[in-house]
Amino acid sequence: MYCMDAKVIRKPTISLRLPPKLLEELDDIVARSGMRSRTDFIEKAVEAYVEEMMEAKVVMLRPWTDKKARAAVMKFLRGRSSARLSEIVEGLGMEPDLALRTVEALEGEGKIE
Repeated sequence: MYCMDAKVIRKPTISLRLPPKLLEELDDIVARSGMRSRTDFIEKAVEAYVEEMMEAKVVMLRPWTDKKARAAVMKFLRGRSSARLSEIVEGLGMEPDLALRTVEALEGEGKIE
């Protein structure tokens, strides 16, 4: 007979506050899904969200005035034959709608093609 020394790794305990309606919905899902507990559900949900966020690209947005946005886009495009709007957004940390308005304005003025 072989006996292995099984070490149980205890997970840290955290506190969590949820609005009553959300807790009610959570309990309903736990009951319908056959999960053992709220903890199991929350752990799986957090794991899924963390995995999703690890794969996501986070862009830190900066505050821009229209004048600074125009200058930054012009500088960003200098020396490039082309660039996608998403590259401008990510490269400069600019809101997509501001980047689009800026590019459209510069195109309208004939400053970029």
